[in-house]
Amino acid sequence: MAKKKGIISEEEWEAGISFSKKHSKNKMNDNDYRTIFNYNKKVERFFSNYVYQTDLTDRLDNLSGVKFNQELINEIVLWKVNRYVSLNNEMLRKLDELSNLRNGQHYQSKDVLDRLLNTHGIDLPMASTILRFRNPNVFQIIDKHAYRAVFGEKYPLYSATPNNRKIKLYFEYLDKLIEIAKNRNLEFRILDRLLYEFDKQLNGPL
Repeated sequence: MAKKKGIISEEEWEAGISFSKKHSKNKMNDNDYRTIFNYNKKVERFFSNYVYQTDLTDRLDNLSGVKFNQELINEIVLWKVNRYVSLNNEMLRKLDELSNLRNGQHYQSKDVLDRLLNTHGIDLPMASTILRFRNPNVFQIIDKHAYRAVFGEKYPLYSATPNNRKIKLYFEYLDKLIEIAKNRNLEFRILDRLLYEFDKQLNGPL
């Protein structure tokens, strides 16, 4: 049977892409992209391969009869940007216990911080944000701007950096903030915001 005009087989497309890559230093051009209109095989398998934030996805897929509120909108937004964080009751209890710490006792949070860093969607800046809002007298947010304002260099961590290095750097950062608060006669709990603006205004874009 004659093939419909415009429809190419997977083998033909792959051969064409291979040729294009070999003979061009540029990225794929528009003619190289597959569309569902010129793909002649069954496409159901693509949906069966879709795995994304399964618990939240299942909940959001079953909203029939549920009225929208701000909390639900927040969950949808976090779902879209893949930043939804789910913490169990034990972890929430551990976080609440940190409210009893006093300034300078941040080293006692090592186990909690390590568990946060092992949670999907949480890297050090986000973990420090959670800790900061639990106890701002002990914890402050670390980000690229605040780090550069303190250490005079680019933020050195990546998502793949081992947790022990992230924790070590964060605690060193908090030690420096304690020193700054003392030497400058500043309130510790405002330093992350002060440093953020300091770096933006004096050092410019990242």
